[in-house]
Amino acid sequence: MSTHFCKVGRINANQVDVLNISELEKMYLSFIEEAYNLLQTDSSLSDILYFEAEKLKKRILNLKKSYPDSLDMAS
Repeated sequence: MSTHFCKVGRINANQVDVLNISELEKMYLSFIEEAYNLLQTDSSLSDILYFEAEKLKKRILNLKKSYPDSLDMAS
């Protein structure tokens, strides 16, 4: 059997999807700010932005739990 098309064990994780914690925190803050600004004018969009911000918050907390050595003590 030819291994020409076999990719088992040769595929690495996609590094494009991995963001560092500071970028995720910036995205979280921008979602929260934009959701707050839209609260009175478009409540449905505001709810969506708050939901996306909560998903980012969970992701940030999971990353902080996974890599406690890479964090500074100020946060």
